Amino acid sequence: MSPPDGRSAFFGLMALAMLLPTLAIPVVVLAMLVQVVLGALNLHAGFGLKRRRTDAPSRFVTPQRLHFSVHLAIHDEPPAIVARTLRAFTLQVDAPEFEVIVLDNNTADPALWRPIAALCDALGPAFRFYHEEGVTGAKAGALNIALARTNPAATHVVIVDADYEVTPDFLAIAAQELQRSGDDFVQFPQAYHGDAGPAQGLSLELADYFLRHARQANLARAMLLTGTLSVISRPALEAVGGWSLRSITEDAELGLRLHRAGYRGRFVDRVVGRGLLPLDLGGLSLQRYRWAAGNMDTARGVFGGLPARTTLQVFAQLTAWANLALPCTATLIGGGAALSLGHHAEASRFLVTLSGIGLVLVYLSVCLPMVIAMVVRGRPPFKAFGVALAARGAMILPSALGTVDALMGRSGSFQRTEKDITQASDAVGPMLPALALCGGALLTIAHLPAAAALGAVLMALPYPLALATRRRLIAYRSALHPA
Repeated sequence: MSPPDGRSAFFGLMALAMLLPTLAIPVVVLAMLVQVVLGALNLHAGFGLKRRRTDAPSRFVTPQRLHFSVHLAIHDEPPAIVARTLRAFTLQVDAPEFEVIVLDNNTADPALWRPIAALCDALGPAFRFYHEEGVTGAKAGALNIALARTNPAATHVVIVDADYEVTPDFLAIAAQELQRSGDDFVQFPQAYHGDAGPAQGLSLELADYFLRHARQANLARAMLLTGTLSVISRPALEAVGGWSLRSITEDAELGLRLHRAGYRGRFVDRVVGRGLLPLDLGGLSLQRYRWAAGNMDTARGVFGGLPARTTLQVFAQLTAWANLALPCTATLIGGGAALSLGHHAEASRFLVTLSGIGLVLVYLSVCLPMVIAMVVRGRPPFKAFGVALAARGAMILPSALGTVDALMGRSGSFQRTEKDITQASDAVGPMLPALALCGGALLTIAHLPAAAALGAVLMALPYPLALATRRRLIAYRSALHPA
């Protein structure tokens, strides 16, 4: 028998709210309290926005001869995309000595990995390719294999995703930052191709994490890793046991272990590479689910072993994508149904009111901090602002599902984000229409309290927001690959 997940919890809460609304009230109250905490952390993450620098002050560091080992873990990736990533490393200027290890894991179709193997041979001995079958642990498992095959002279491991084209000065900048501060790891921000065109609003929504959470964490010396454009001391990485196979966000989990072991890390707010956005709504939803579920799973064990200020900032990063919309939605539907049937009228009325207020709190805590940050940093174009806000609202549902799954100990398995345009889909996703219908049904119930009616509108809102986000993703794909 499989353990319960977020979907079964959703329907279980809905049934409880319908049959015994009095027992469901404490669940909603707890969800609201936790959401207030998450919202406060989300707002607090923007307090350092106007500080000019978030870098640590320079300190004397004994000069070290650096040697980088760049690791690319790939699986079923389009060869043309990986080729662009590899060729970008042939253009590095003033870089320390480096190697590039490409670890292809479990790709069944040789037509996908053999061109990359041939390209590595053509690029010279600094580029090494390995194809492995039966690798467990997805990306983390592949990165551990690459770590074991790293040149003994390498001092640092550089993690780059398969779709990221780095700038010619990337490795030189990384070396300068490490020499300047003596940190054990540095993290650069993620950025995306086409972020001045159709993808501008989507890029703004994703960049919000680095604008607020990363900068604020850096002030507290509590920056985590985000999975690409990361540069990590090899001795530190090996000392903490490498990459964990138990987390679907192995990057953030590794950052937490590095901090607990006493290693220092820093965020360098400088764009040194650009990758691809998810190509469709399904990919964007899957990515957001993974971030919410994996990071929340890691956050469950964050307390203990770190200073209080560091713990607070680490927890804020790990819960940046989390929300508790699912319990509020389930109890709103169940309580509304009980109210319409005349069952437990007073308790049901109170429950749907609480649930409606809870959904208001979800939207405020998820969207308002990003809106404030965008205004503070210079008021982006109105259209881009609208796209960013729509994407944030549309992603409330997959984030909520990931949050609940993690709290129940079932975060699922790692799934890569599709980068092949031929595999992109224009489907909206099965959960969004279903919840929109539930929201519409609630609006037909007579005499709903005002807070519950507003909650019903908010419950249905992700569906049109998802449609708007889908249109921008289609435009993004068209701009990347014009017909």
